[in-house]
Amino acid sequence: MSIEKISFESEAEKTCEDLLDLALRTDPDNSEALQSLASVRMSQQRPDEAKQILEQAWTKWKDLHLDDPALPPISNRLTFVRLFLELELYTPAFLVLQGIMATDDQEVEAWYLEGWCLFLMSERAKETGDKLDDMSWDELAKDSRGCLETCQVVSLSFLLLLLLQPNHCDIVTRQSRSSRQTSP
Repeated sequence: MSIEKISFESEAEKTCEDLLDLALRTDPDNSEALQSLASVRMSQQRPDEAKQILEQAWTKWKDLHLDDPALPPISNRLTFVRLFLELELYTPAFLVLQGIMATDDQEVEAWYLEGWCLFLMSERAKETGDKLDDMSWDELAKDSRGCLETCQVVSLSFLLLLLLQPNHCDIVTRQSRSSRQTSP
């Protein structure tokens, strides 16, 4: 690795830290800034700090009603789920996914992540011999498979819609982009 690249990476990291610090001084409850800071901590190999920051961010909106405008958009909540899974925080990931599914049960990524979350939970339950969220490893594995199969069906349904109604392709794409930018 060249000196210039190392220097650029350290400068980029410092700039990122400075910008996140500014964002959090401006709005200490900003869950997106906290989520980004947790992601930075993970990239810095500081998972304990990342967990603390992510849980702090989640507590600011986890008890909000699904129609509350303060609830982060689905795309942001999916990012929370991915971070929770990476940090092996399966129960919060699962709870966030349940809220997303209650809002939009056609969200392909949510089905996939729920299946992955349940699979990871089943692996942990199998390793420890304990139940997780009152479910045995084989129950979790079965539910995981069901979620992944549903993910496949939802995904194929969306693709079939696009193939059968190509004139709707532009409309669906615009709606998808719009909902990811504005959906709760």
